[in-house]
Amino acid sequence: MQERSSKSPRLAAAALLIFSLGGCTLISEAGTPDPSTASSRPAAQVLPELETILPDLLALGGEASPLAVQQLKEESCLDPLQEDNWNTQTRALGWLVGRFTDHESAQGAMDAWKSHLETGGWVQDDELRNAPETNGDVHVMRYHSEDLQLSARYDHAELNGSRNVSVVITSPCMKNPEDHRMTRSKLDPDYGVSSKYYDSDAEKADPA
Repeated sequence: MQERSSKSPRLAAAALLIFSLGGCTLISEAGTPDPSTASSRPAAQVLPELETILPDLLALGGEASPLAVQQLKEESCLDPLQEDNWNTQTRALGWLVGRFTDHESAQGAMDAWKSHLETGGWVQDDELRNAPETNGDVHVMRYHSEDLQLSARYDHAELNGSRNVSVVITSPCMKNPEDHRMTRSKLDPDYGVSSKYYDSDAEKADPA
C-alpha cells in the first residue's frame, strides 16, 4: 500500500498485524483485481459516499471512543514490488481503527455497527464470534452493500491485553488512464502531505 501516515505509526502497525480476513484483500495487501468484481464507479466517485458512512460509524463507537480515521482515500490495487504505475488500477478505501481498554466498550462498538449496518440495508456475508478472553479474533463481521465491501474486526491481544477494533470499507478495483492522479478525502490524515501519487498541491490550496 502507499504512503503511511506518520501521525499514529504504532496504532497503524498494530492494526495491520491484526487486520487480515480470510481471502480478502485488505489494508496490508494489494493484489491483482478480479475482473468479475469490476466497478462501474471510479474510486474518486466512491469517496464522497465513504465520507458519509465513516463518520456515522465513528459516532457509534461510544463515548470517548478511541476510534479514528486512519485512511480515507483512493489507493492502488497493484503490488508495489511488482508494478510501477500504481495509479492505473485503484479502489476507494476507508479505514477506522481504535484500541479499547475493555471488552465491554470494544464489543459495544461492534454490536452498534452490526445493528446500524443491518438497519441500513447492508447484507452480512459471514460472522465469527469467540469468547472475550480469546487470544486473537473475538468478533469478525463481513458485509456488502452494492459494490462496497465492509470488514469489521475486534481482536484481543492476550500478551498485553489490548482490544483493537477496526473497520475497512473498499470498492472494487478499476482501471484508469496512465495519467490518472489518485484522490484523498479531507478526512484522511495525510490530506495535504506531499506525494507523487496524489495532487498534494491542489490539496494544500483547498485545506481540510
